[in-house]
Amino acid sequence: MKRILLYILLGVFTFSFHTAVAQNESGYSMDKTVTPKAKEILTILTNPVRDGYLKLTFTSSQNNDLNVTIINSLGKQVYNAKRSINSDAQMFDVSKLSAGIYFLRVSTNSSNFVKKLIIR
Repeated sequence: MKRILLYILLGVFTFSFHTAVAQNESGYSMDKTVTPKAKEILTILTNPVRDGYLKLTFTSSQNNDLNVTIINSLGKQVYNAKRSINSDAQMFDVSKLSAGIYFLRVSTNSSNFVKKLIIR
């Protein structure tokens, strides 16, 4: 009989404790739904670059700051540009760079990308 009373008391205490945790100060239960942000995708439209203009597109064109850096095979930064994203497609004049294989680093407020870039 004592065990049954003990189980009942523990059950009531556990139920009231979980109910108190699930409610906020006003007494209403809170339901938090977390929606993941859409992943931003970078596409290099002109790879290899032949006409001296690098053209990039983004899937989500939010008003973000954009930082484009091109690094040569020795690890030296040879090009850097900063601007605000105002459309899906962005063009950069890279005609002063010599032909070769580079690394393209693109950073926005929400994403970072590193891709191989070929200039001919």
